[in-house]
Amino acid sequence: MITAAKTIKSRTSRVRGFTLVEILIVLALIGIVAGLAMSNLGEIFGGGKVKAAQTWVNSTGEAYVTSYFALVGEYPKSINDLKTPPNGIPPFVKRSSDLEDPWGKPYVYVYPGAQNTGSFDISTTAPDGTVIGNWDTGK
Repeated sequence: MITAAKTIKSRTSRVRGFTLVEILIVLALIGIVAGLAMSNLGEIFGGGKVKAAQTWVNSTGEAYVTSYFALVGEYPKSINDLKTPPNGIPPFVKRSSDLEDPWGKPYVYVYPGAQNTGSFDISTTAPDGTVIGNWDTGK
């Protein structure tokens, strides 16, 4: 006669878990897939830095300089004038890092502009050598 306890014991003894080798193989495969995914992250985040620089050059930086012109009556001589405007006007930026591109270099400000004649140029250079500026490139 077979009892209920024997039936449960015989069922559980047939069930087996993963072996250590199987677990190590799965972990190795996960590591390979993660490594392949991580190699593309630099390109993904690098593109974000380029977009951030384009936004600053074409929007934020131009707004700072235009506001300076509206309040002071002339364009700043250098980009650092945005931190210390004359005549008791409050600074447009408080930290020097606000005038740096995503790669830690200061933005280049030129007045009068070579690209924007009669106005000003703001630009920076990406690590791949691409110049990002506030002028129309024709693209």
